[in-house]
Parts: sequence; C-alpha cells; structure tokens
Amino acid sequence: MYPRIVCHIMGSVDGRLLTDRWTEPFDGKSKGELMGIYAAIGRRLNTDAWMFGKNTLCEGCFPQKFPAADPTPSAGPEPFVARRSSDRLFVVADPEADILFERSTVRGDSIVTILTETAPAAYLQHLRDQGVSYLFAGHDGKDLRSAMQTLAEAFGVERLSLQGGGIIDGAFLEAGLIDELSLVVYPGIDGSADSTSIFHYVGRGNPAQGQRLELLSAETMDDGVVWLRYKFHR
Repeated sequence: MYPRIVCHIMGSVDGRLLTDRWTEPFDGKSKGELMGIYAAIGRRLNTDAWMFGKNTLCEGCFPQKFPAADPTPSAGPEPFVARRSSDRLFVVADPEADILFERSTVRGDSIVTILTETAPAAYLQHLRDQGVSYLFAGHDGKDLRSAMQTLAEAFGVERLSLQGGGIIDGAFLEAGLIDELSLVVYPGIDGSADSTSIFHYVGRGNPAQGQRLELLSAETMDDGVVWLRYKFHR
C-alpha cells in the first residue's frame, strides 16, 4: 500500500523553480503575493502529509548540520514513530543523515525524515531526543517505494503532497510514484539554462518513460497565475 502522491509545484512559464530568478509580476504585486496563491491551492488538496526535498527544507528551516560523530550504523534499524503534535505530517528525505533538527515540527506539523539504513546510531539518537520520527529507504536511500509503503502502513498517510525541489520531484518521477501533477504556473520567466527545473532528475535515462499525462482541469487564478492538474497513467 502506498499513499496517493500529488506533486504540487509552482514554476515559471519555462518550468524553472528558483524564484529569485523569475521576472517580476506585471501588475506591481510582489512575487510573494503570487506565491501565496500556490500555498492556498496546496491547502485545497486536502492531503494528510506534505514533503520537501532536503535542500528546500534546510534553506528555509534547518541550515545547520549535525556534527560529525561515530559513523557506526544501528544494528537492525527500525522505523521510529514519535509522539505526534499534529494531524498532518511533514516529510523530508535526508540520505546523508545530517540535518540538525532543533525542533520536531515544520510550520506546526510533526516531522518524519527518510534515511538510509546505514544512518549512524548517534544520529538516530539525536532524532529520538528531538521527537523526530524516521523511516528508511533501503541501504542507499533510493528505495522510495519501500519508504512510501512504510509511510502509509506505519504512519497512516493516505495522501501526500510532494512540493519539491526539482531533485526530489525527479526521483519520485523516476520511481513511478506520482499519481497527480498539480502545476501552478507563475506568469514570469527565468530563461537560464542552468536553473533547476520542475523535474530535475539526477541520473541516466528518461525518468518519465512509460508515463502519460491526462489533463484533469485548467483554471486561471488571480494575477495571471494558471493552475493545471494532470493525472498520471502508466
């Protein structure tokens, strides 16, 4: 059993994610006001968990790294379900096992972190001390299917909103785990060839191979923002 996964993302008209590179809105409003539309749409998705990639989380919430410690992994690592302080969960993938968590919530939602099975025992103790739940994605942290199965079965997650960045979106795309794309188009341009894209797969081959999109709806929002919803078919 897996959660139903909705990739909810806002990109420029050329599919880029770095907001500081986007052109300004035409009507004098701030980028933040338009990004508020994206956040409001996210609340309408009615998911019981939401997820960022590691870089996105650390830039905004936890910039410090866990200090180097004994790298010995835990013997027979098992998922840890901490006491929850919220109905909704926040999920992050941390294959390096080095986010220094200073609290157990993000925007009021209890954290679940996805690790490799080789994560140091000292780091797992840090998570337990902070009241942060954790689970595992195989030996190398790439077994997202196993991680999502644990998220559903051990944590009761039925619907997950995957909110980027592009690298984690690309990894889920390659794993064939995305059920729906909720794409919010910002009315501006990046234009840079080296800027992160909505699906920024790090690997070989075509991560979208064998997957097709069916348009479910297209809605024009305020200030030129467009909301597109697609269903994935495999």
